[in-house]
Amino acid sequence: DRPMKRLLITILLTAALVLPAKSHAQYDRNYIYWVGQQCMVKNNYREAIDLLNVLLRHDPKDFDAHFLRGIAKYNMDDLLGADSDFSKAVELNPVFTGAFYYRAITRSRLGNYDDALNDFQQAIELRPDLPDPYYSRGVTRLLNQQFEEAIADFNKFIRFEKRHVAAYINRGTSYLYLNDTIKAFEDFNTAIRTNREDPDGYNRRGALYMAQERYNDACNDFDMAVKCDTTFLPGYFNRALTHSYLHRPMQSLSDFDRVIALDSTSALGYFNRAIVRTEIGDYNRALEDFNSVARYSPDNVLVYYNRAQLHTQLGD
Repeated sequence: DRPMKRLLITILLTAALVLPAKSHAQYDRNYIYWVGQQCMVKNNYREAIDLLNVLLRHDPKDFDAHFLRGIAKYNMDDLLGADSDFSKAVELNPVFTGAFYYRAITRSRLGNYDDALNDFQQAIELRPDLPDPYYSRGVTRLLNQQFEEAIADFNKFIRFEKRHVAAYINRGTSYLYLNDTIKAFEDFNTAIRTNREDPDGYNRRGALYMAQERYNDACNDFDMAVKCDTTFLPGYFNRALTHSYLHRPMQSLSDFDRVIALDSTSALGYFNRAIVRTEIGDYNRALEDFNSVARYSPDNVLVYYNRAQLHTQLGD
């Protein structure tokens, strides 16, 4: 989920700036801390870490510095380092809600769902009035296949935030896993009404139409998805599949071309384009695509099976 992929720097760090200045060192600490914050805002995470290291060498019990350094490490994909810093912040300040929350997100990214859920629970018990932990816990529960519990969390979050598209999409996805297509459809519709410029709502509803073999309706939704965002890869991929089901191989190939232009390592894009090329008798170019699949996804057993069949048709 996109909100889980990248931590937004929305932390208010004014507390450090209003501490009483008892010494010159205190001013230095505040200034370095402020500069570190500015580096974070500008995505200069390496520089921010270097500055925070200076603070922590002088005061290893500065839990705010551990916390901010954890966020910088998270954004550099050093998830284990981020977990360590958030843990230190919690150890030094056992009621640090933000540290519990961001450690939970980090642990969810690491696939450590049980510990992540424990951290979300701590954050919620400390601040039950904050909406974000409910949303993020819902995403973790969805990933952990706890679909009913995920729905309950998204319900709580939506009571706080009624215009959050991803909450409706994720709740709809949870309903889908419970085979409740009616409620899933309602949530995808709500996501679209909430923001008609967001491609994901159209894409999810289109995928549901496609599963119901309502291919023309699906195609219309995928058209809207790529109209909203001309770089939205899932929309092109799903529309290519829909064109294939509707026996429109040239339109399907055009969309798979777009997928591969957006992601030159897309094994699924090459694989499905190879299938369509095989169907229309373009065997040599299909073989090139299967070769690309074998290069980018060498553990995909199906590519070797399909490539062997293609070699047979080519007399090899």
